[in-house]
Amino acid sequence: MTENTEREKTEEEIRQDIFAQLYADHPIDEMVKFSDLDLQERLQENPFWIVKFRDMFNKAQAEYAHLEVLMEKLAGERYDHYRFESERELDKFEIKNYYLPKDKKIVKMKSIMARQKVKVDFYKTCLQGMEQQGWRMKSFIDTLRGGF
Repeated sequence: MTENTEREKTEEEIRQDIFAQLYADHPIDEMVKFSDLDLQERLQENPFWIVKFRDMFNKAQAEYAHLEVLMEKLAGERYDHYRFESERELDKFEIKNYYLPKDKKIVKMKSIMARQKVKVDFYKTCLQGMEQQGWRMKSFIDTLRGGF
């Protein structure tokens, strides 16, 4: 294995760990299950979970947007460093295509952003699951009323 592949694998393992931790806190597949025995309870809980997951999604998304702004600022600073403070005379193409992608600070920031993106995606999925649960419960009730 190359050094780059090993680094990517550890990043993937880190993302899986973050997902596992989030799932342990919010086992969404269990939360969206319902039956005729617990339907009333699920109907009462559903709006609470929708609001909670929407709030967590919005917070995670806002943090990700903030990280994007910081990344742009960092990329500009690192570009200026290579363009003006480096002893080499580098052109724009060389800096953007060869130096910036390998810059340690930028690689670290991309890693932080990838971790935050896992949280954004997880909370978005939870929110969608809870919203769909409401429609599934409505269909279930309509089916019970119709006697199908």
